[in-house]
Amino acid sequence: MLLRDISARVNFPPASDFDTCIGDLGDVAALTQACANIDTVFHLAGEAHVAKAGPRHAVTSVAAAKNLLEAAIGQGVRRIVVLSSSLAQAAQANGGDVTAYGTDKLEAENTFKQAAAKGEIEVLILRSVNVYGVGMKGNIAAMIGLIHGGRLPRLPRLSNRISLVAVTDLAKALILAAKSPDANGRTYMLTDGEAYAISEIEEAIYRCLGKRLPPRRTPAMVLYVASLTAGLLSRLGIRKSGISARTYRNLTSENLFNNNDICAELGFRPSTTLYDMLPAICSNIVDVMAVESDQE
Repeated sequence: MLLRDISARVNFPPASDFDTCIGDLGDVAALTQACANIDTVFHLAGEAHVAKAGPRHAVTSVAAAKNLLEAAIGQGVRRIVVLSSSLAQAAQANGGDVTAYGTDKLEAENTFKQAAAKGEIEVLILRSVNVYGVGMKGNIAAMIGLIHGGRLPRLPRLSNRISLVAVTDLAKALILAAKSPDANGRTYMLTDGEAYAISEIEEAIYRCLGKRLPPRRTPAMVLYVASLTAGLLSRLGIRKSGISARTYRNLTSENLFNNNDICAELGFRPSTTLYDMLPAICSNIVDVMAVESDQE
């Protein structure tokens, strides 16, 4: 759904103008076929929300980077634009909530940078924060669904701030990264430039859904215990839930970055904010929930 949104908003050619090559990231022959007669490769593959690394995750991260490089260099690809993650920055700083996903993204980044340093291929890396748009997944989408269903008590007052970016602006940044002649070897943080407070996002969701904001806030400790319990029940297979102690940490941790470098050097200009897109996002989630309810 997000890919359709990208195509519609950045004026990509119609789908009929694309050649489709379906393959596996572990298959160098398939990657070689995909890279034939290609100037620029966008490497967007990854498996998010991974707490522990495993064989499947490795194929979609570090091993994939090596396989793609081998194929792209062999076919004379000019540039690879790598969509990485702000979690790679956390891994690089060796602080915060370092995940297997972030660690492997950082290792994959280094693999691409080494090839660029040798002059084998041009590389540009975008470290994106969490992406919002119609069809989005993740904590904010889960919050919208829970509030719509009346299953989320009001959050405690949270002063932490987070960075986000719209899927449409992400697409524009990828195009800028492909076209910029002087950005070889550079790594950029990608955000929409806003600092979002979780409590303000919560209030905006209630407004978009037309629901009354509960007058009382949940104590932080109660929310933590509830998140911990939900995660445990999910792991035991007793009750499926996307909520866990990690969800609580994501809600309460500062996760703020700036986009100064990409704006100054690539001319990136964010065009929207979460609050601009929130009505459409909420409407889509409500519609999907209604369809799923009818199918039960």
